[in-house]
Amino acid sequence: MNDLGLYGETPDWVTNLPADFHGTFMGVQVWQWIGLVLLLGLARLAMFVGNKAAARIMRARNRYLSGEISEETLRAMRRAAGLLAGVLVCYPFTGPLALPPKMDRGLMTVLEAMTIVAFALIVFAIWDSICDNMASRAANVSDRAERLLIPLTRRFVRALILVVASFIAMSTLFHVNVAAVIASLGIGGIVVALAAKDSVENIIGSVTLLFDMPFAIGDSVKIDKIEGIVEEINLRSTRIRTFEDTVINLPNANLIRAAVENVSARRYRRQKINLRVAYDTPPEKLDALCTDLRAFLAGEEKVDGERIIVDLSEMDDTAMTVFVQCHFEAETQAVELELRHKLLTEIVRLRDKHGVLFYPAGVGRLTAP
Repeated sequence: MNDLGLYGETPDWVTNLPADFHGTFMGVQVWQWIGLVLLLGLARLAMFVGNKAAARIMRARNRYLSGEISEETLRAMRRAAGLLAGVLVCYPFTGPLALPPKMDRGLMTVLEAMTIVAFALIVFAIWDSICDNMASRAANVSDRAERLLIPLTRRFVRALILVVASFIAMSTLFHVNVAAVIASLGIGGIVVALAAKDSVENIIGSVTLLFDMPFAIGDSVKIDKIEGIVEEINLRSTRIRTFEDTVINLPNANLIRAAVENVSARRYRRQKINLRVAYDTPPEKLDALCTDLRAFLAGEEKVDGERIIVDLSEMDDTAMTVFVQCHFEAETQAVELELRHKLLTEIVRLRDKHGVLFYPAGVGRLTAP
């Protein structure tokens, strides 16, 4: 080794370089600048190789394992693997460059920071791939517990990974006493909690959702005056797309106090219809109407045959009332309306068949609440 460098010993092979390579620019020799450029090119090549290697590994995984992984997660995995490969390949070559101490420390700080970022991104991508896999299986079996648990757990763990990565960066890059910081959070956490009361309530609301599971993504819900489909559940809020196709972000703290009606959880949808029948309707025609309507409902596949009611329920000063009640097995409002249309059409048909007069007499008007 010969002492040819400005800041320390340079490698032996440097002594064989032409004199022009030993010139300096901004305190760094020309050969060192060239080495930095080559190192950057090598890192770029390693990033490309790492990206392609991750893509092959993920394709092999998809070939032999069940469950789907989103394209976004696949891209994140490839980028993280490429960044990690590009950073790691730089470490063995920083020493032979014999850079000035200040520049060497700066380069090592950048490499360490990028290493922490790369590992955090790798862990992010691995965790997201696990969540994607579980979400795809939950969608196939309609597991409401997993459909609610996965989005909240995904965000909670991502936040935890970010906190851990931040502590590692503080300790490695800035030599901060992490234990002292964590200890100080005991007192500081109370202050922060008081200052961020609404955010804390929203997180508590998220935990409440996690344990109570009143609804899951894709469910149709009614919360106070808001009706729509649950699109996304975050740590702070729940996003609902209304039937008017607008998006409402409802703070999770509101869900602790609100009455949440999960329309999608209905096993059946009750139908109530009051038929106002004129007093001059013959009893045999009224009985025939009720009998045929019961038979029609009993023969429908999506009607609960155990809870069919078609009976004369009351008589007032103007007309008699036939109370019709049944329960449709309908998962969506569209199916419910289709079945209700079929029922109302059948009532009109039976009215004409038996010559029953609905109130007011002779008009044939049918009323339903």
